[in-house]
Amino acid sequence: MSTVTDILAKIDTKISIILDSPDDIASYKLGQKSVNKSQILEYLLKAKETYQAIAVNEPYEDIRHIALDVNEFGEDISETIGDAVE
Repeated sequence: MSTVTDILAKIDTKISIILDSPDDIASYKLGQKSVNKSQILEYLLKAKETYQAIAVNEPYEDIRHIALDVNEFGEDISETIGDAVE
C-alpha cells in the first residue's frame, strides 16, 4: 500500500511530465468523439491538494537513528533523534 508521501511524489512526477511536454495534453475531436486531455492537469492538481491535506492530518514520526543504551545502574538511556532532552 502506498503512503501519502509516495502518492504525492507520483502526482508531482506526472505534473512534471505534463509541464515538460504540454503537447501531450492537447484536446482533440475525432468525428463525434472528443478527448479533453487538458483536464488531466486540473485533476492532478486537485488530487495533489487533497493528498496534501491528508498528509497534514496524518500522524508522522521520522526516526532515522535509534541509540540503544543502558547505563551502569541498568537504567535505559536510549534515545531517538528528535527526542526532547530531559
